Amino acid sequence: MEASRQSLLELLELQKIDSVIDRLTARLNHLPEQETLEALEERQRVLESQTGELEAALDEVAGRQRKLDTEVENIGLKIALEEARLNSGDISSPREMSAIGAEIESLRRRRTRFEDDDLEVMEEREGIEKKLSTLTAELETLRHEVAAAIVARETAGGQVGEDLAKAKERKAGWVPRIDPELLTFYNDLRRSKHGVGAAPLQGSMCLGCHMQLPAQEVSRVRANQGINRCDECGRILVVTD
Repeated sequence: MEASRQSLLELLELQKIDSVIDRLTARLNHLPEQETLEALEERQRVLESQTGELEAALDEVAGRQRKLDTEVENIGLKIALEEARLNSGDISSPREMSAIGAEIESLRRRRTRFEDDDLEVMEEREGIEKKLSTLTAELETLRHEVAAAIVARETAGGQVGEDLAKAKERKAGWVPRIDPELLTFYNDLRRSKHGVGAAPLQGSMCLGCHMQLPAQEVSRVRANQGINRCDECGRILVVTD
C-alpha cells in the first residue's frame, strides 16, 4: 500500500483525535463524579437501614413503656381503692382490715417493681433516641451531599459530552482527507491495538509501544516513503521530523 508522507501525517493527526475520543468516552462511562455519587448513595442506604432499625426498636421500647405506665397507673388506682375501703370506717373486722393492709403492701411492692422496670425501659429509650438523633442528623447532611454530588455528576457529564461532540466533529473533518484503503487498514489496527493504529517515531522509539528500534531499522523507516510498521507492535510508524 502506497502512502505519501503528508497522508501519513494526516493519519497521525486522526489518531490523536481518535485517542481524545476514546479517552473522553471512557471518562463519560467512568466519571469520578459518578463513583463519588455511588459511594455516597451506598452510605445513605446504610444509614437509612440503620435509622429504620432504630425507629422500629424505639417503637417497641415505647410500647413496653406504655404498658408499664398503664400497669403502674392501674396498681395505683387499686391501692387508692383499698386505702379508701380501709379508711372508710365500714370495716370493723380486724382480720379483714389486716387482709386489706396486706393487699395494699403487696400492691405497693408490685408497683415498685413495675416502676423500676419502667425506669430501665426509659433509660433504654433515651439511649435509642440519642443514637437515632445522631443518625438522623448525619443522614440529613448526607442527603445534601448526595444532592450536590448529583449536580456535580451532571455538570461533569455535560462538559465531557460537549468535549466529546467537538472531538467527533473534528474527526468528521479529518476522515475525508485519508485514503479509504489506508483508513480501513488503520481502523483494523486500532481495533486490535487497544485504540492506537498509528504512532510517531521519536528518535529511535516507537511511541505506540515505547520500544527502542535498532539503528538499522530506524534508518530504513526514515528512508522509506511508503507505509512503515513497527517491528515490535505492528502499528503504522510515522516519521514526524
